[in-house]
Amino acid sequence: MIFFVPVVFLAAVVLVGFFLLQSLGAALPGGSRWAGRQRAVAAAALACAAAATASYALGAIGLMSTVAVAQEGGADSAPFPYDHPCRLRLEGAVGYEVRFTTLSTVCVMEDGERRAVDDVPQGVRVTAAASAACAAALAVPLLVSTRTPRVRPAATERR
Repeated sequence: MIFFVPVVFLAAVVLVGFFLLQSLGAALPGGSRWAGRQRAVAAAALACAAAATASYALGAIGLMSTVAVAQEGGADSAPFPYDHPCRLRLEGAVGYEVRFTTLSTVCVMEDGERRAVDDVPQGVRVTAAASAACAAALAVPLLVSTRTPRVRPAATERR
Protein backbone atom coordinates (compact mmCIF):
# COMPACT_ATOMS: atom_id res chain seq x y z
CA MET A 1 0.00 0.00 0.00
CA ILE A 2 2.89 2.36 0.71
CA PHE A 3 3.87 2.18 -2.97
CA PHE A 4 0.58 3.82 -3.95
CA VAL A 5 1.32 6.97 -1.94
CA PRO A 6 3.65 8.53 -4.54
CA VAL A 7 1.25 7.54 -7.33
CA VAL A 8 -1.70 9.19 -5.58
CA PHE A 9 0.40 12.24 -4.76
CA LEU A 10 1.58 12.71 -8.35
CA ALA A 11 -1.90 12.11 -9.76
CA ALA A 12 -3.35 14.65 -7.34
CA VAL A 13 -0.71 17.26 -8.26
CA VAL A 14 -1.40 16.74 -11.97
CA LEU A 15 -5.19 16.92 -11.53
CA VAL A 16 -5.08 19.96 -9.25
CA GLY A 17 -2.77 21.72 -11.72
CA PHE A 18 -5.07 20.82 -14.60
CA PHE A 19 -8.19 22.08 -12.80
CA LEU A 20 -6.46 25.31 -11.75
CA LEU A 21 -5.16 26.01 -15.27
CA GLN A 22 -8.60 25.32 -16.72
CA SER A 23 -10.14 27.60 -14.10
CA LEU A 24 -7.68 30.35 -14.98
CA GLY A 25 -8.39 29.85 -18.68
CA ALA A 26 -12.13 30.14 -18.06
CA ALA A 27 -11.75 33.27 -15.94
CA LEU A 28 -9.44 35.21 -18.25
CA PRO A 29 -10.83 36.87 -21.35
CA GLY A 30 -9.91 35.26 -24.59
CA GLY A 31 -10.38 31.80 -25.97
CA SER A 32 -12.86 30.55 -23.42
CA ARG A 33 -15.79 28.55 -24.71
CA TRP A 34 -18.07 30.17 -22.15
CA ALA A 35 -19.43 33.68 -22.33
CA GLY A 36 -20.73 36.15 -19.76
CA ARG A 37 -21.76 34.73 -16.43
CA GLN A 38 -20.97 31.20 -17.55
CA ARG A 39 -17.26 32.04 -17.46
CA ALA A 40 -17.40 32.89 -13.77
CA VAL A 41 -19.45 29.78 -12.99
CA ALA A 42 -17.05 27.58 -14.96
CA ALA A 43 -14.02 29.09 -13.22
CA ALA A 44 -15.62 28.58 -9.79
CA ALA A 45 -16.62 24.98 -10.60
CA LEU A 46 -13.10 24.13 -11.73
CA ALA A 47 -11.58 25.77 -8.64
CA CYS A 48 -13.92 23.74 -6.43
CA ALA A 49 -12.87 20.59 -8.30
CA ALA A 50 -9.22 21.44 -7.61
CA ALA A 51 -9.92 21.90 -3.90
CA ALA A 52 -11.89 18.63 -3.75
CA THR A 53 -9.10 16.74 -5.48
CA ALA A 54 -6.42 18.15 -3.19
CA SER A 55 -8.30 17.51 0.06
CA TYR A 56 -9.46 14.02 -0.93
CA ALA A 57 -5.92 13.07 -1.96
CA LEU A 58 -4.60 14.34 1.37
CA GLY A 59 -7.11 12.17 3.25
CA ALA A 60 -6.46 9.13 1.05
CA ILE A 61 -2.72 9.41 1.60
CA GLY A 62 -3.36 9.52 5.35
CA LEU A 63 -5.45 6.35 5.15
CA MET A 64 -2.83 4.62 3.01
CA SER A 65 -0.24 5.38 5.67
CA THR A 66 -2.54 3.81 8.28
CA VAL A 67 -2.77 0.63 6.22
CA ALA A 68 0.98 0.64 5.64
CA VAL A 69 1.62 0.92 9.38
CA ALA A 70 -0.71 -2.00 10.05
CA GLN A 71 0.89 -4.17 7.36
CA GLU A 72 4.39 -3.42 8.56
CA GLY A 73 4.35 -6.30 11.01
CA GLY A 74 7.02 -6.97 13.56
CA ALA A 75 7.15 -8.50 17.04
CA ASP A 76 4.64 -6.08 18.59
CA SER A 77 2.11 -6.02 15.77
CA ALA A 78 -0.71 -8.27 16.99
CA PRO A 79 -3.38 -7.28 16.04
CA PHE A 80 -1.65 -4.11 14.77
CA PRO A 81 1.47 -2.08 15.63
CA TYR A 82 1.78 0.22 18.62
CA ASP A 83 1.31 3.41 16.58
CA HIS A 84 -1.89 2.34 14.78
CA PRO A 85 -4.85 4.68 15.51
CA CYS A 86 -7.07 1.85 16.80
CA ARG A 87 -4.44 0.74 19.29
CA LEU A 88 -3.56 4.28 20.37
CA ARG A 89 -7.09 5.53 20.96
CA LEU A 90 -9.18 2.50 21.90
CA GLU A 91 -8.77 -0.35 24.38
CA GLY A 92 -9.85 -3.76 23.16
CA ALA A 93 -9.66 -3.20 19.41
CA VAL A 94 -9.08 -6.44 17.51
CA GLY A 95 -9.31 -5.27 13.91
CA TYR A 96 -9.89 -2.33 11.63
CA GLU A 97 -11.42 -1.28 8.32
CA VAL A 98 -10.36 1.60 6.13
CA ARG A 99 -13.11 3.34 4.18
CA PHE A 100 -11.83 5.45 1.32
CA THR A 101 -15.32 6.66 0.38
CA THR A 102 -15.77 8.45 3.69
CA LEU A 103 -12.06 8.86 4.48
CA SER A 104 -12.32 7.10 7.83
CA THR A 105 -10.81 4.28 9.85
CA VAL A 106 -13.26 2.06 11.71
CA CYS A 107 -11.97 -0.10 14.56
CA VAL A 108 -13.58 -3.44 15.35
CA MET A 109 -13.87 -4.08 19.08
CA GLU A 110 -13.78 -7.45 20.89
CA ASP A 111 -17.58 -7.52 21.19
CA GLY A 112 -18.06 -6.81 17.46
CA GLU A 113 -18.90 -3.13 17.91
CA ARG A 114 -17.43 -0.78 15.35
CA ARG A 115 -16.04 2.60 16.34
CA ALA A 116 -14.66 5.28 14.06
CA VAL A 117 -11.41 7.01 14.96
CA ASP A 118 -10.33 10.39 13.67
CA ASP A 119 -7.41 9.19 11.61
CA VAL A 120 -8.13 11.75 8.90
CA PRO A 121 -8.91 15.17 10.39
CA GLN A 122 -12.55 16.25 10.23
CA GLY A 123 -11.58 19.42 8.36
CA VAL A 124 -10.08 17.41 5.50
CA ARG A 125 -13.21 15.27 5.17
CA VAL A 126 -15.52 18.29 5.31
CA THR A 127 -13.43 20.21 2.79
CA ALA A 128 -13.39 17.27 0.37
CA ALA A 129 -17.16 16.76 0.61
CA ALA A 130 -18.07 20.45 0.46
CA SER A 131 -15.73 21.13 -2.47
CA ALA A 132 -17.06 18.15 -4.42
CA ALA A 133 -20.64 19.27 -3.76
CA CYS A 134 -19.74 22.82 -4.83
CA ALA A 135 -18.15 21.59 -8.05
CA ALA A 136 -21.17 19.41 -8.87
CA ALA A 137 -23.68 22.12 -8.00
CA LEU A 138 -21.91 24.60 -10.26
CA ALA A 139 -21.12 22.19 -13.09
CA VAL A 140 -24.59 20.73 -13.61
CA PRO A 141 -26.35 23.99 -14.56
CA LEU A 142 -23.32 24.97 -16.62
CA LEU A 143 -23.40 21.75 -18.60
CA VAL A 144 -27.16 21.96 -19.06
CA SER A 145 -26.97 25.55 -20.34
CA THR A 146 -24.19 24.79 -22.82
CA ARG A 147 -25.94 21.84 -24.44
CA THR A 148 -26.84 22.60 -28.00
CA PRO A 149 -30.32 21.57 -29.06
CA ARG A 150 -30.58 18.84 -31.62
CA VAL A 151 -31.74 20.05 -34.99
CA ARG A 152 -33.44 17.48 -37.13
CA PRO A 153 -32.81 17.74 -40.84
CA ALA A 154 -35.79 18.68 -42.92
CA ALA A 155 -37.56 15.83 -44.64
CA THR A 156 -36.79 15.67 -48.33
CA GLU A 157 -39.59 15.21 -50.82
CA ARG A 158 -39.49 12.26 -53.13
CA ARG A 159 -40.11 12.88 -56.80
